[in-house]
Amino acid sequence: MDESMRRLLQIPASRLDDINAVLLDPNMRAMNDFLEVVGKYGTPYEINRKAEQARRLPALLEQVKTARPEYLADLEWLEQQRDRGAFITISDYRRKVLGPRADLVRPNQDYAVTLDVSAAQYFPWVITAAKKRR
Repeated sequence: MDESMRRLLQIPASRLDDINAVLLDPNMRAMNDFLEVVGKYGTPYEINRKAEQARRLPALLEQVKTARPEYLADLEWLEQQRDRGAFITISDYRRKVLGPRADLVRPNQDYAVTLDVSAAQYFPWVITAAKKRR
């Protein structure tokens, strides 16, 4: 990136006083509304802690139990398959495809394919495909 473009992002010190004045003004409605939301859900630290807990497997399984209980048996099947080593690891797959070059090639993660498992509408298709490969 051009350094002159980067310099355009700099905030002059004199503007920081203006920004602080807005943030600290007890009559600023936008900030009062923002602080009300923060007060309802907690500090950024607390919100991040709750988000971290919500991403853990037991919490995710509880969500599945509530939203899509019919998927629980298939998730347990996937866990069993994983535990018995039925699925190939990414590094083993790369080695299978690239052979000895696998250790020399660094994949560009910008082009990585991912599947968001929270997209429940795809789960029946994914589980069917996984069971076919057994």
